[in-house]
Amino acid sequence: MDVGNEELLNPLSNSRKGTRRLLSWVWLYFLHFTGLLNWARRKITKSSGIVVLTFHRVLADPEFTNTDSPAGMVVRRRTFEKLLAFLRENCDVLALSGESPDFKNKSSRPRIAITFDDGWKDTMAVAHPLAVKYGLPIAIFICPGLIGKPSPFWPEQVCRAWRTAAQDLALSAKFSSACRALLPREIPLPSDEGPSGLDRLIAALKSLTATKRDALVRQLWALATENSATLEVPMLEATMTWDESKAIAQLGARIGSHTQHHEILTRLPLDQARREIADSKLAIESQLGLACLMFAYPNGSWSEEVRDLVLQQGYVQAFINTPGIWKSDTDLWQIPRVNIWEGSLTNASGNFSSIVFQYTTFWRAYRADSKKRRTPDH
Repeated sequence: MDVGNEELLNPLSNSRKGTRRLLSWVWLYFLHFTGLLNWARRKITKSSGIVVLTFHRVLADPEFTNTDSPAGMVVRRRTFEKLLAFLRENCDVLALSGESPDFKNKSSRPRIAITFDDGWKDTMAVAHPLAVKYGLPIAIFICPGLIGKPSPFWPEQVCRAWRTAAQDLALSAKFSSACRALLPREIPLPSDEGPSGLDRLIAALKSLTATKRDALVRQLWALATENSATLEVPMLEATMTWDESKAIAQLGARIGSHTQHHEILTRLPLDQARREIADSKLAIESQLGLACLMFAYPNGSWSEEVRDLVLQQGYVQAFINTPGIWKSDTDLWQIPRVNIWEGSLTNASGNFSSIVFQYTTFWRAYRADSKKRRTPDH
């Protein structure tokens, strides 16, 4: 049995999922008390492998409550700080730079790397200062075409439009009708269902081409604003500026590419995907005066053709968003990462739990790596 992060503490789940969540907790603590979590951690340590963590946003309590970002992207500031303290005491945290790690290392502690996607302003204002405080290196993957903008990512726009529609029955019906016309799966009325319906909508939008997705996002935004001149876009959802990116790079943060506009590359024609990959590298290098050698696929989505494009543009490492262990024989353009959010770090009381974290990272990474190596292709 192996449960996903979403089956741990998720305050947005409805009561029908209560039994499954309870079983998930039972399973997690069974792994802990039988020593299996420690066993997985020791196996990873002995292999000299690296578990790479993916973060998106770290927010203080008021912003955490008010953000339009999906729950699976956000960590509370206090939780993140406790995690950093745990990592400093129990793990070797590596600085990513594009250079190949030393896989002959025989440390007695598991090796971890910390990455942030998207280039949010709170990565600069909240997460990076905490990382500096604890002496831990981080790498940040940014989108030059979206830098310094108030709310440039479509999931946050959809979330704000959804919440606005949920407050009005007539608007909610129009919202749902617009979704049904273009999406391959049924989306409930915003007024009838909360965050789980929103999660399904975002997942369905990711299945569309960029052109169709953007058209529907514009339509939903227009519906949400039809009773008001504008729909306020808070600076809470802003990305870093170039000056801010340069400042944290000078303080030791490593900057990589997350494409030019955060497009899901497998949904684009190859020529457009090539431009997204190449233009972002050029922009980062010209603006920051630093070599851009690392790349992270938006949404973790890649294909063999997209992987080859990344390699051809001069990136020496590229990261996906699938759990696993980075070892000496790992494809350098398919390096696994484990997504981290508040529910993957906290117990049922909402407090940081090293047990939950070790399940999220060491257990899931070890299970994924073992499964991959059992397949005929590996």
